Amino acid sequence: MNIESKQNILSSPTRQSPIAIFLILWKVLRQLVRQAWPFLLFLILPYFNLSASSSSRSEDPWIANLIIAVTVFSTISSLVSYFKYYYYIKEDELVIEKGLFQKVKINMPFDRIQTINFEQSPIHQFFNIVRMEIDSAGSVQNEISIQAIDKEKAEFIRSYIMAEKAKIAPKVIEAEATKTAHQEKSILLLEHGPLDLLKIGVSQNHLRGLGIIFGFAFWIFQSIEDFLPEFNEGDNPVDYLEEHLSFDFNGAIVLYLFVLLLLFSIGISLISTIFRYFNLQFFKTNQGFKVKSGLFTKREQSANLKKIQLIRWGDSLLKRLFGIFRLNLFQASSAALSASKAIGIPGCYIDQVNTVRATYFPNEAEHTYEQHGISSLIIGRRLLYIGILPTLAFMGLTYHPDSYYFLLWLLWLPFVFFTSRIFHRNWKVFINQEGILTEHGIIGKEHTLLQWYKIQSVTIRQSLYQQRKAVADVYFFTAAGSVKIPYFPLAKAKAIKDYVLYKVEQDRRDWM
Repeated sequence: MNIESKQNILSSPTRQSPIAIFLILWKVLRQLVRQAWPFLLFLILPYFNLSASSSSRSEDPWIANLIIAVTVFSTISSLVSYFKYYYYIKEDELVIEKGLFQKVKINMPFDRIQTINFEQSPIHQFFNIVRMEIDSAGSVQNEISIQAIDKEKAEFIRSYIMAEKAKIAPKVIEAEATKTAHQEKSILLLEHGPLDLLKIGVSQNHLRGLGIIFGFAFWIFQSIEDFLPEFNEGDNPVDYLEEHLSFDFNGAIVLYLFVLLLLFSIGISLISTIFRYFNLQFFKTNQGFKVKSGLFTKREQSANLKKIQLIRWGDSLLKRLFGIFRLNLFQASSAALSASKAIGIPGCYIDQVNTVRATYFPNEAEHTYEQHGISSLIIGRRLLYIGILPTLAFMGLTYHPDSYYFLLWLLWLPFVFFTSRIFHRNWKVFINQEGILTEHGIIGKEHTLLQWYKIQSVTIRQSLYQQRKAVADVYFFTAAGSVKIPYFPLAKAKAIKDYVLYKVEQDRRDWM
């Protein structure tokens, strides 16, 4: 099919691939489970309790009816979404029409389109289709997401839109104008191998894995009488195991179980890392950066350099041991999507961080940073809100006149005081003529780099306590989120606000 024929097809309202019906259904069900999982868990766990007799389960048919009703509702809504969703190109706009009772029409001009990203799950790959996400920065609406579209057609749409955008915007550099006609020039900055994935998986936050394990353990204890026939309702599971299975819950056993849970949690994190970041490739392109990754669901994300508002990189104790960072590029986007538009690249080394830093802030080295700290008053505030108040609450909940164990909560106070002192000491603000760099953390450290001309507004906020002590929280708002400096001396906060607003007003560069 020639280019003219493809253009004619795009000019008429077109539905997505029929596979979109199943993809939309899956998305609806996932959203229902994600938003209502505590309620569903509360309802379903007793129903699937293995210790319950089949007769008792049959007395609660309403749960099965509820599942059937949710499935039918999701299926109908998916069918409606598919048959009432059209996309087409009219003049210099991409038009989306959708909705049954409330019809919605979205007109997205080509010159407002910032990125067009593709995503392929195993289903997409099998049918040679892609999910196409089109984002317009600064809009009040969500991005356009076409769930299932032929891959060749999606690539043509992206090429066509970006080429037409280059014609409309005379300021666009020549590289962008020819980007769609030729293969984009890119330099590979990072490619993850098995060892890199191992480092990322081990240094991940393992709380999600622990949550899955504890959820499974809770289900086991709920159904323990089915696994242990001699167990009677009301018996203590720990006492039963010690008496009937010669299981002694001493300190060694508890330590063994803790290590076992930790290993399981790390295993879950490793599996999740492999699925999400398999064969991760991080490129520097003539327009910014691009990331490809995924084992089964393949993702391709692009970050236009002009659209990147701030960059952030951080480590943890294990990441520091491996010499790696997690790098985030925060892009301008709609208010509802600013957090989700951040591109995260785990397992970056200092060379990649410095490359991104120099690309985002090319003249950073030409300016000298002036270092500032935050007020030590934050130590007392943290001690009060994180230490004293929770300690008093838990001591009251665990108080017993015949036991002094509730006094162990007092050990929390010196821990909070010690970590608060570290938090205060590590909070540093570096300011130069063109931007700001913040650094903070207790065990790991997080760095944020922001150029002044990217800032949309500056706000100074004070609580009653801060007003009495002449300190304030300073917020720098951008189109991709904000940067906060807590407990900054008020005089410095006002001075930096005036300076930043002056720099923003004088600077003629486009913030995106």
